[in-house]
Amino acid sequence: MQHTFTITPVSSEALLMLPGDWATDDYRKLLELTEYGDASDLSDKELKDMAYMSIADLEKPEAAELLMKYVFPEDALTEGQRQQSSHEMNTERLWEEYAEPVQHRNFFRVGSLLYAAYNGGHPKPDGREVVITVTAKDEEGAALLKTPKAALLLRLMAPAMNDHALLHRLYEEELKAGEFAAAKNLLYQIKSEAEGENSYRITIYSTDYWLEDFEPVGEYAVTL
Repeated sequence: MQHTFTITPVSSEALLMLPGDWATDDYRKLLELTEYGDASDLSDKELKDMAYMSIADLEKPEAAELLMKYVFPEDALTEGQRQQSSHEMNTERLWEEYAEPVQHRNFFRVGSLLYAAYNGGHPKPDGREVVITVTAKDEEGAALLKTPKAALLLRLMAPAMNDHALLHRLYEEELKAGEFAAAKNLLYQIKSEAEGENSYRITIYSTDYWLEDFEPVGEYAVTL
């Protein structure tokens, strides 16, 4: 059964770091990993500042490898992959270029902290927050918006991207119908909030690699 959705663009904002990627508890643990010493008396801001300083005191590949060990699941990368990537992160956007897209999300998380800790000196993170309002024509369609899957959102956004957009060039067939397993690797965070009858305000976090071509000129409709 097909459903019709009306998409209304709300905002699009560039971000150097995604919400929740690095919190106070993370900074405390990074200070432990860098053997900072007693950090119990530090305020939240001081914890963040000292974590940045402790990371920046390391050689860049050493810092990148430490962060990869902290962020990635234990079996996600081999020791050799970690070591090679720790050197490549100095000049390459591994959240775009790494051969396994399933790893891109965590590479972005690592890259954003490296960029912040070294005041640049690494590829600039190109995170993006896109907010849209999506209204379904029927209740069955609205049910899909309560906890929307990445594949659905990409199919709703794709018509507002030009034909040369990377999403169209790589996933032309998947955008039409059927299985779209890669979608979950393209959108990093999704938040959906009810806003009215059959209507949801959806916030999407990813990078410009996938979202920079989302340029709707106004409200539009999609039937899937």
